[in-house]
Amino acid sequence: MQRRISEQWWVTLPMLLFLAAPAIAAEFPAWAFPGCPVKSVGAAPDAGEPRSVPGSDQRFSAASIRIRSQVHDWFPGEHAPPPSVVTRNRADDQYACGYCHLPDGAGRPENAKIAGLPAAYIIAQVKALRGHERRPSLADWPPTSLMVASTRDLTDEDLESVANYFSAQKVRSFVHVVEQPESPPHDTACFIYAPTSTGTKEPATTIVEMPADMSRFELRDPHVPYDAFVPPGSVERGRALAEAGRDLTQPCSACHGPGLRGDATLPGPPLAGRFPTYLFRQLYAIQSGTRGGTAVQPMLPVVAHLSLSDMVDLAAYAASLPP
Repeated sequence: MQRRISEQWWVTLPMLLFLAAPAIAAEFPAWAFPGCPVKSVGAAPDAGEPRSVPGSDQRFSAASIRIRSQVHDWFPGEHAPPPSVVTRNRADDQYACGYCHLPDGAGRPENAKIAGLPAAYIIAQVKALRGHERRPSLADWPPTSLMVASTRDLTDEDLESVANYFSAQKVRSFVHVVEQPESPPHDTACFIYAPTSTGTKEPATTIVEMPADMSRFELRDPHVPYDAFVPPGSVERGRALAEAGRDLTQPCSACHGPGLRGDATLPGPPLAGRFPTYLFRQLYAIQSGTRGGTAVQPMLPVVAHLSLSDMVDLAAYAASLPP
């Protein structure tokens, strides 16, 4: 049945694109693109002493962890040895792949969890970023600009090696989706929110995603848990929309598989258990036209009539699912 739906999807796509008039919200969702204050919340001071994270026998200084061109791996026994291109950038002033996306591909809310994505999809997205087909909805948003710069010198062989490695990694989620009418006090750290005792406390209308422990986050611990605070009822509304669709949309499983876990025979990547803030940014980017390329063409009619609240609900639902 899913294959029949998918085939019909491609046949009817031109008609849907014609009929779907995008309902892009007048208000830009700036909350999904946190900045980076001069003094970042949670930045760990460093006296040179070795640091540790729970469950790891590795020891690194905070200063060494901040060297962006190389990767420190807290849990090397949890995955196969990564290719050198994952752990070290040839340019000392550029980020290594595993620095932002972490050695196991677990990623962080300001970038992406790429573990378990199809290798061909990873390659296509890197090329779309380098070719400016895929852009952030907030112009020059640093996480995307840094991604473009850090992958500029990758050869096709490098890119294939990176994609095959991350594609083979186990997908895990440490995100806890919490529905409540008001977000807890928080402040802006670098491209993410941080829990504080005196920060902003707002009615829940968006996604406020934060590490439960900022010191572990700053040490780039791939096991650090996250809390994603969303409006009450978000997960159920997102489930209903994902399973049944609405207006001109199709059920999400038609392209992203049962439980949104993907399938090699389907055009959409797995979404379950990925960071909700990241998922929201991608839905908004597709709707606003900043994320282009052939890979997103089937999504255009799906997102055309979504409100920002719909996108919050869908992201919350997908993030709540086990990967």
